[in-house]
Amino acid sequence: MSKSNILNIILAVAIILLLYVVFFTGDEDYTQEYNAKIEALEQKVDSLHQKNTALEFEADSLEFAIEESDKKINKLNTRIYVIKKETKEQLNAVDLFGDDELEQFFAKRYGQHTDSIN
Repeated sequence: MSKSNILNIILAVAIILLLYVVFFTGDEDYTQEYNAKIEALEQKVDSLHQKNTALEFEADSLEFAIEESDKKINKLNTRIYVIKKETKEQLNAVDLFGDDELEQFFAKRYGQHTDSIN
């Protein structure tokens, strides 16, 4: 064997050893570090899922409360409308009374059948 063949073989072995060291050693340190980061992120994701579930439940309960409040508001609005309508009818009825009828109404209501001048 000549010196150039020996040199080429040594150079090839050195390159193979260098590639082996670069690609196959030290991976365990990086792998463990990345696995630890992945596990930490998975825990955060689980925690966020739990918080999200709690927030969804709270949103549903608030939506139910809003629906109940809307029903109450609609009932109250209906009552207000009825009261306004009845009040308007009574005011219109009073507006139709003449002077004599008004005097008679108040006399009956407050028990004053005789005039204070008499």
